[in-house]
Amino acid sequence: MSQEGQLLDKKSLRAVSGKTANWSELAKDCIAFANALGGTLLIGIEDGQDNPPADQTIPADLPDTIRRKLAECTVNVTVFPAIRTAANGGQFVAMNLPRAISVASGTDGRYFLRVADQSKPVTGDDVLRLASDPTLTPFGHIFGKSPMNSMV
Repeated sequence: MSQEGQLLDKKSLRAVSGKTANWSELAKDCIAFANALGGTLLIGIEDGQDNPPADQTIPADLPDTIRRKLAECTVNVTVFPAIRTAANGGQFVAMNLPRAISVASGTDGRYFLRVADQSKPVTGDDVLRLASDPTLTPFGHIFGKSPMNSMV
């Protein structure tokens, strides 16, 4: 598997299961990917690991739960979660996130943008810039870079 960065992030299975589920943190990362170039979240693979635990199984209903929970706390975010099996036999959820057609946000009105391997908050005039010209790379426009044909 690839390293975490602009287009990829890994999350522990604990982020979406049981009492440790942190839907607002997952939503933040989904919003950030949707406002940048899109990306992939691998749920069930710990940071620094290439595979899930070999004995890990994912409940069959988890992709639907993820889709429903994220729909409740995001706006203009599309997620495509699917259960995958790694080479070691362990299961994880691969979630593809396309770039949003309109500016993505949380239902709480917060905006984020994926910059390198972090989900950064976007505020004030930067939100207006992000919404004003969809032909520009969002993170380039906000952070003073040039249009998409000369991406950062």
